[in-house]
Amino acid sequence: MRIVFNKTVAFILCIALTAIPFSALSVCKANAAEPVVVVIDPGHGGKNLGTDYLPIPEKMYTMTVALHMKEQLEKYQNIQVYLTHTEDIDMSLKERAEFAASVNADFLFSLHFNMSLSHSLYGSEVWVPSTGQLYSQGYSAANEFLTQFDEMGLFNRGIKTRIGSNGKSDYYGIIRESTLRNIPAIIVEHCHVDNINDTPCIQSPEKLKEFGVRDAEAVARYFGLVSKDGQTDYSGYAPLAVPVPTSRVCNDTTEPSYVAANLLKYDQTGKYATVELTAIDAESVIQYYSYSYDNGLTWSALQPWTKGSPTMTVSIYMGYGKKDTLIFKAYNLYDKSTDSNVIKLQ
Repeated sequence: MRIVFNKTVAFILCIALTAIPFSALSVCKANAAEPVVVVIDPGHGGKNLGTDYLPIPEKMYTMTVALHMKEQLEKYQNIQVYLTHTEDIDMSLKERAEFAASVNADFLFSLHFNMSLSHSLYGSEVWVPSTGQLYSQGYSAANEFLTQFDEMGLFNRGIKTRIGSNGKSDYYGIIRESTLRNIPAIIVEHCHVDNINDTPCIQSPEKLKEFGVRDAEAVARYFGLVSKDGQTDYSGYAPLAVPVPTSRVCNDTTEPSYVAANLLKYDQTGKYATVELTAIDAESVIQYYSYSYDNGLTWSALQPWTKGSPTMTVSIYMGYGKKDTLIFKAYNLYDKSTDSNVIKLQ
């Protein structure tokens, strides 16, 4: 069965959405007389290892989390849960979407773990469809996942779309194939396996189980489920109501338009510089900054930007040795960066 959603007017207080044209209608929580049908897709499998930065490839993590997610979801009433595959097999993205369609899925959740080429990125993110009600449903569900990951202490890298080179369809195959079948689908990137900020979350069976349990709780909240023992009741819970966009929601392809650094204080004795940073990007939020005191030859690890604020004050430890300059980078939601002016320290 396919769920019919209530419609309501909503305002989303998120800078990343302010430039997007929306219709007046928004998607609220689901009400279904028949069981909700959920398909969990453990990312990769067979010859497709996924991220293999660590000795254990991504496909092993995704299956472990998927099995725990299924077990937890089946503790709730009024839900049928399927996995696209339970064996370590090759399976195309089209086949995964076709399977979801064959069981009349109300939602497909594709589970993944992340890695960056620079090994500098960290945190969780969710990729959603770029058009219509599928975007609204995806964004609302994604918000529930990221809320769970926030509680685990993971950095929130946001809810994102990515458009293919033709500009007419979604880049990621599982979302594109599901969209063709009118099935809401999202890609959940739990964390980065190659960054010290995130690796504690995957270093034990207990941590991987926690991901699965939290994934299930995100779905239970989104669909307003009630546990079989009656101890957990989300039937009165209202997930984020997201307006239905009137056009495709495209990813930001440009760098922040303005980044400035203003030296407030330089304590040469203690080797600290206090700097006011300002960064502006009209298309997406600023989420990291980094700095260099050797004219950009090397850069610090990425630091979290104060969410929702164009300006923040930071204190930088300069260490020992002569330092003549200080420069910053600000990074937007899609990891595109712009350099600040150079601060002269001497």
